[in-house]
Amino acid sequence: MSPAKKTSTFLPVSLVSIVTALASIGCGGPQLPQQQTATFSVTFTAESDPGQALEGVVVKANGREVGRSDPFGLVQTMLRGPEGAGVAITHECPDGYVQPTAPQTLRLHTFRSLDENAVRGGLSMTLPCVPTERRVAFVVRTNGKANLPVKIDGEEVARTNAAGFAYVVRNAAPGSSFRVSIDASADSTLRPQNPPPQQFTVGARDDVFVLTQDFQVETPRAAPRRRRPRPEPIRIIRIN
Repeated sequence: MSPAKKTSTFLPVSLVSIVTALASIGCGGPQLPQQQTATFSVTFTAESDPGQALEGVVVKANGREVGRSDPFGLVQTMLRGPEGAGVAITHECPDGYVQPTAPQTLRLHTFRSLDENAVRGGLSMTLPCVPTERRVAFVVRTNGKANLPVKIDGEEVARTNAAGFAYVVRNAAPGSSFRVSIDASADSTLRPQNPPPQQFTVGARDDVFVLTQDFQVETPRAAPRRRRPRPEPIRIIRIN
């Protein structure tokens, strides 16, 4: 008998590559690189108005408290996460202030400078807390008329001083309206006696409202002089 012939199996090159890749995966070969986490420095600034620091604001990142604002309105903390990840930032304002209902998103990323000697800064975010009341001042000016009652919504709240000025401060919610008037009825020589009130509406910020009213002094008319009756001529009777 003739010896059996050996047969060889040849696989195409492309198929060999696929088989080799599958084998490497099944045998614990190289995996896709996992996303690396990093630590990011973050500074939060709590404000009641732009530039006005607010103390006592609780700051949370993804629902976890990370700090409470100091007298300068600052909360400094460190957050960990992958580069480019978003963190939901919420904050709770103290009594007398309200915070936006929707959280803000802080994107974690590293600042890179072209200058290698430059100081690397951290991330920052401003957290607003809107006051539920605003402080407003009413300034009343007359042309030097003193001791005139100043009324707000019909109630006397002040009187003009010797220079004709009055000053009143009120706290009120944004959107509140006030009617301010000056009563001159006690001095019959002043005109107008009861000038129409002016209305002021409180806005979204502290404010100063000015009411200016000039008065004229009416000189009382002199009483007409009564004419003295002309004396009748004296008749002289001659007696013989």
